[in-house]
Amino acid sequence: MASHQWEEGRRMTPGDKCGFAQELLIEARNALQSTLADHQDSARGALNQELWTVVRMLGEVPEYFSQAGQDHFVDRCLMGGRRDGVFVDVGGYDGITGSNTLFFELFRGWRGLLIEPVAERLAQAGTLRRCRCVGCAVAGREGPREFLQVEGGYTQMSGLVDRYDADLLQTLRDNPAHRERLVTVEARPLAAVLQDAGLARIDYLSLDVEGAEEEILEAFPFDRFEIAAWSIENPDGKPGIGRRMAAAGYTLVEYIGVDEIYARRD
Repeated sequence: MASHQWEEGRRMTPGDKCGFAQELLIEARNALQSTLADHQDSARGALNQELWTVVRMLGEVPEYFSQAGQDHFVDRCLMGGRRDGVFVDVGGYDGITGSNTLFFELFRGWRGLLIEPVAERLAQAGTLRRCRCVGCAVAGREGPREFLQVEGGYTQMSGLVDRYDADLLQTLRDNPAHRERLVTVEARPLAAVLQDAGLARIDYLSLDVEGAEEEILEAFPFDRFEIAAWSIENPDGKPGIGRRMAAAGYTLVEYIGVDEIYARRD
């Protein structure tokens, strides 16, 4: 428990409250780190996200932007602070909010590619980011696809209709602020987009497309591209994603939030 002890009837000053809050946060950080040491399964995802919230509140990692610390882990644990790398952000939204790649652009001098199918978000990203921004949906095959565009509520959760989880969709629609529109978008395989951008060697690829991840990976020709690390959204723990990545030569190295982090074995 926190070491602050308060005399009966004594009123806490703002400074006292700040000190007490900091001690509680430190206790929470230490407890979460201890609990993480006891888990080597997908439970680490939620624990890592809680830990990330605490260390952000403590001000220990002010320059990172990911929702659960994906960029911090990739930077510190996989890339060793490497400069001048290459990233790809599939489902990059507005380029800023919860971005897994903004840190690398701003603080490590990386170049890269952001892919976003929603025109309004793509325009925002094009204004706010230095990297090239491409407007399309990414899928396993080329062609038009029906797309759920979330325009109110959880606006970061737009996705291909035929790949959207029914329970997740109901959660979105239960939100009083929810507004949606069904549109037709042009979908392209990931390999085609990367080839057009002239990217064959990539240090970090973030894949967050609300359910189409497995379809994309099944169609992806891993032998044609050298990608050092991936973060892949997999909230339901679909085993097909892990099998596909293992077959392609990757090791699952961490769970962070709803993402799985993979690194090349070589």
